[in-house]
Amino acid sequence: MRIARIIEYFPPHLGGMERHGLILSQEQAKLGNDVEIFIGVGDASIFPNIFKAPLGFLPLYSRIRRFWFNFWAFRQIKKRHKKTPYHIIHLHGDFIEAYFGGKLSKKLGIPAVITIHAGLNKWLLKPKNAEYFKNISKIICVSNEIADDLKSIGVSEGKIRVISSGIYVKEFNETDKNVISNLREKYLKPILISVGVLRVSKGFNYLIEAYKFIKQKHTSVTLIIIGDGPEKNNLLMQAKNINDIHFLGLQNHDKIIEYLKAADVFVSASIDLPQDREGTPTSIMEAMAAGLPVVATKVGGSPYLIMDDINGFLVNPMSPEELVEALVKLIKNPDLTKKMGAQNLEDIKQKDWPIIAKKIDETYKSIL
Repeated sequence: MRIARIIEYFPPHLGGMERHGLILSQEQAKLGNDVEIFIGVGDASIFPNIFKAPLGFLPLYSRIRRFWFNFWAFRQIKKRHKKTPYHIIHLHGDFIEAYFGGKLSKKLGIPAVITIHAGLNKWLLKPKNAEYFKNISKIICVSNEIADDLKSIGVSEGKIRVISSGIYVKEFNETDKNVISNLREKYLKPILISVGVLRVSKGFNYLIEAYKFIKQKHTSVTLIIIGDGPEKNNLLMQAKNINDIHFLGLQNHDKIIEYLKAADVFVSASIDLPQDREGTPTSIMEAMAAGLPVVATKVGGSPYLIMDDINGFLVNPMSPEELVEALVKLIKNPDLTKKMGAQNLEDIKQKDWPIIAKKIDETYKSIL
């Protein structure tokens, strides 16, 4: 099967969608598919068949850049399809990608699938905008919340399938125990950790505020934050007079796994903004695979992964007080921490990438 993948951001650019696009492509190639990827940002040498748009003159994340990228991908795929036809187009995005991808699907006479990775912009959740998806054969939603939003504006339930992203469970079984032990020795324990792009929607300011209260009563505790982004300077200023907060910036994936394995509790403090909503966080799935209990806010797909008081705690967004309460429960109860971590090691097995890739392959076959 020849697959044309359209995904604007690609590794090493940091993000769950980016890693999803790379690993899914690798798994599909293992299954004998011919996958070609059309990207706007990323390393075009990571995968054998990548075509990169010349977008350096446009600012990241701008609307005009997004339109320009999709228009470029439309033309590139149309041209390449004439020489060697594709069987399916797989888009990654939401309304804009669905609009361009639907037109391309109709033009070429081949089905298009779209994966929506993040919560949909609430300002666009209007019945008239269901029209954007009329030429899309299947919509893969990484969380039930996204699926429900689409149904609420009149998108046919028959078009929708909920398939979360995935992780490679085996990567978490191959770490060097000595490296993990040495990392743990560098920090006060227990170690709290959070991973993500440093932007407003990730709620790091609420996590730092919660940690400030925790640190006043539990001095032997550390907070590690991995990631970079536009809020970095604001967060550094907020954390200036709080001890034992470590901002580690961007880290390669192997190093992130090592830090997760060295930590004791994972925290996701994301909030929902109308234009920037959470999907099903890969960072939470990776924390589960590392055997960590998870404290997460009730946004996006987090409740899809975390069962309150079973494998972690769910708290309301923008509530440092609730974060403090949940984290202190785990800090005070190491046995509960171990029990929840063990539950996550079991639960995460169904998110292994070969299983996820097979589900997506079945989705393709249902429309060919």
